[in-house]
Amino acid sequence: MECMKRSMKYSLVFGICGCFVIPVIYEIYANVSRDIALWLFAAYVLAAGVKFSGLPAKEAFLGITCTVAYSSVLAIPAFLLVHPRVKSMLEKRSKYFALPFREQVRFLIAAALIFLLMYLVWLTRAGFKKAFEKFRSNGERTKGYIENAFDDSKDEEP
Repeated sequence: MECMKRSMKYSLVFGICGCFVIPVIYEIYANVSRDIALWLFAAYVLAAGVKFSGLPAKEAFLGITCTVAYSSVLAIPAFLLVHPRVKSMLEKRSKYFALPFREQVRFLIAAALIFLLMYLVWLTRAGFKKAFEKFRSNGERTKGYIENAFDDSKDEEP
């Protein structure tokens, strides 16, 4: 149960942070650089994925799913808070670039695909953990076989 509490705590923290990260990343995507924005978002998602990957499988999957849901749904009201402030700030200093609808959809698709990285990080770490456990258990069994092979007490006849 302790892992489930941690998973939900992580999902709330990353979900609430993510709901503000997404609009800021969108503004960077629209007005600064698409590549920089997507790399920054990928870094955020990878950090969340690493944090969740330390949890057991069920809790990690549930936490990641909740994080994606919280971030996605809460990003809409967060966008309504962030966008006017960023737009007024940029218009005071330079020109604000509004994305056409097609580019907005591309951003949303890219963000959704980047969110999948959280699952990929979790699966990768779980796979490596399973492989290392298998190597360790095989090493211990091999050690037992070697010790038994050179054990002379079994070869002696009573």
